[in-house]
Amino acid sequence: MYTLEQLKNIFDNEVVKYLVNKNIGGKSGAKGNTYENFFAVYQLALLAQIAIEGNREIQLSSQLLAFVDDFIVDCQDETPLQHYQLKNSQNETWGKGFKSISDDFKKQYELNKSISRESQINLVVSSPNLKTKLESTIPSAIKKYSQVTHFPYAAELIKLIARVPKFQQAIEYLCAFDNPAPDKIECVATVLLGAWVSSAKSQVSVMDILKKAQESTPSFIRSFSQNLQLDSEVTEILGKIPDFKYNLTKGFLHWEFKNKLEEGDLSYSIETKRFRQFQELIKKNNPTCFQELEVFLI
Repeated sequence: MYTLEQLKNIFDNEVVKYLVNKNIGGKSGAKGNTYENFFAVYQLALLAQIAIEGNREIQLSSQLLAFVDDFIVDCQDETPLQHYQLKNSQNETWGKGFKSISDDFKKQYELNKSISRESQINLVVSSPNLKTKLESTIPSAIKKYSQVTHFPYAAELIKLIARVPKFQQAIEYLCAFDNPAPDKIECVATVLLGAWVSSAKSQVSVMDILKKAQESTPSFIRSFSQNLQLDSEVTEILGKIPDFKYNLTKGFLHWEFKNKLEEGDLSYSIETKRFRQFQELIKKNNPTCFQELEVFLI
């Protein structure tokens, strides 16, 4: 996104040296940074629906050669570059002068202007009281493009999800089935975390991370394709079976018999070879009652 040559053309040697050292230190510290990784998964989950349904190319980065580099969102269009600096502490100030948070924000804005991009620069803190304090003291020089955001800290991902309703809703959207149980939510979130942590973290596509997670755990993560439908012949056969109902949600088939006396889900999505084989078996055997169909639902 930014090159060393670009930086040298804009800033003096002292600033460039500071930024290079900051980047090296940031990469080293990020390896075990739970707070930053959980925030990345949160943002990834929030952006997933836009990427899937809007067919948007959204790129995520962390620890680039930039002044505000903990997390960067680039929607590849006219929207501003979104930068996030994360602080999991109780005492932070904007500061003044070289190497301060406010100066980093100012220089990031200048750097983005040099590549003809607007900026939305965020200071993310884990303390709600600190958020209030920092909001009231944003320096006027950076106020038009800066904001303070609260994101809580938790040592465990599932506990964090429970504390942040938007996080849970976003993970539920990615789950293969509606109204997923807590263990399913935790599984999907954990797989997303693994996909993010193992990625290059440099202008990586949201869809690439989602697909990587899906490949890892295909039975738990929804299909990313839109308007998926059963084979018309299969639809006709299933529709004639007494007391049998089904729906195709997020690419997975959920079924029930006699008002949920029995119910279940196929563990593979409509996009898989196994689902195609399932449909061929239904057409070949043409079951006319649940007892004949049941063997294919296992």
